[in-house]
Amino acid sequence: MKASGGSKTYRDYGVFRRSLNRQNARLTESTCKNCRSFVAASVHPELLDFIEKLHFCILQNQFSSTTAT
Repeated sequence: MKASGGSKTYRDYGVFRRSLNRQNARLTESTCKNCRSFVAASVHPELLDFIEKLHFCILQNQFSSTTAT
């Protein structure tokens, strides 16, 4: 299956979709399925994991669930 822009779909990570960059096969791009925005690109999966945790869609859910009523 191909993602938009001709990138090959790599793996589905819950809210995030990761795909290999067509210009650099080692570079993995991450996009958010909720807001459809580019999140990050890296050759290190653990760095993508960290940056995805800082994405607004994820943080917004964490803050709204911990807000005192």
